[in-house]
Amino acid sequence: MELMNPQAEITHALLDVLPRLNIDTYFYLPQDEVNYPFVVVGEQTANGMNTKERPIVTVQQVIHLWALAEDLETVQSKTKLIEATIHNLQQTENFKWQNHLVDSVLLMDDTTKDQLWHQVLTFTCQSN
Repeated sequence: MELMNPQAEITHALLDVLPRLNIDTYFYLPQDEVNYPFVVVGEQTANGMNTKERPIVTVQQVIHLWALAEDLETVQSKTKLIEATIHNLQQTENFKWQNHLVDSVLLMDDTTKDQLWHQVLTFTCQSN
């Protein structure tokens, strides 16, 4: 397989492992009707350096979780599952990773016809 850049490789890995938590996972905010809860592998920034062998990169990855307002318990349990899953994602095909939760914010979202919880999780993913 062709060597991906670390940023792309961690994104592909997240899009692979998060649906295994029995939660619909998207790379974009869906515009059609969807079932709640769902996850979006969202914004990402990266910085790093190239070495002779491979790039070493720190990726800031944002994960969004949306659920109906009456499902706070679901938000809390899915958040813990997402945190543990990302923390345990220590190896992709070409990179080893150290992943840490940096920030977790729970917001009430009333921008749709449904009252929602919007959990925003920010992780630092360090390749090595």
